[in-house]
Amino acid sequence: MRLKAVRGSLLLALPFQVGSIVLAVVLAAAGLQVEVLLTVLLALSMWAPAAAELLFRTTLPRALQLHYLIFLVAGPFLGSALHVYWVIADWDTLIHFDSGVLLAWLGMLWLRRVEEQLEVALPTWFGLLVIQLTPMAFAAAWEICEFASDHILGTKAQLDSLVDTMGDIMAGSLGGLFAIALLLVLRRPRTVAPASLLRATRRTAEADEAPTAR
Repeated sequence: MRLKAVRGSLLLALPFQVGSIVLAVVLAAAGLQVEVLLTVLLALSMWAPAAAELLFRTTLPRALQLHYLIFLVAGPFLGSALHVYWVIADWDTLIHFDSGVLLAWLGMLWLRRVEEQLEVALPTWFGLLVIQLTPMAFAAAWEICEFASDHILGTKAQLDSLVDTMGDIMAGSLGGLFAIALLLVLRRPRTVAPASLLRATRRTAEADEAPTAR
């Protein structure tokens, strides 16, 4: 069953890998500046979900995998390999926002697995806190790495600007809040969310729909 899931993950990544490489080669042949090596590395990184399933002996929801693949295409591929970051000013902010959503989903999945292993429902406040802190922690760690890269390797990842740094962290944090709102209002994505939060949102919805006693 696990090998079947890994095979499915590899097949899910395949069109994203082929499409990215083909587009990069075509644009490079047309004379546009394209980071072909980066594109190849990104294509390989699209196997990360399948590798995680093998390494941790688990299965990853398709919604999470698909979001990860779309994030790689929109961010590192379009943004860095095809230089969209330099063409569309707010593209970087949008990518950081989406990363917040993706990482919040990862936090949800971690909570879901913990509840399944312990066979216990975690408190709602604790679950929401973990979900929100996950993208905030990753955003802060990412900015620390960019700061170190700029000062050690001489890159310009943070553009020597505190505004850029804090803007990226805030965008990721807002993405986490959006993911929480999506969960509480629409109860999506169900395949990622922990059972305790799904039950909590269902009880809230049922209470809102119940007729007022007279």
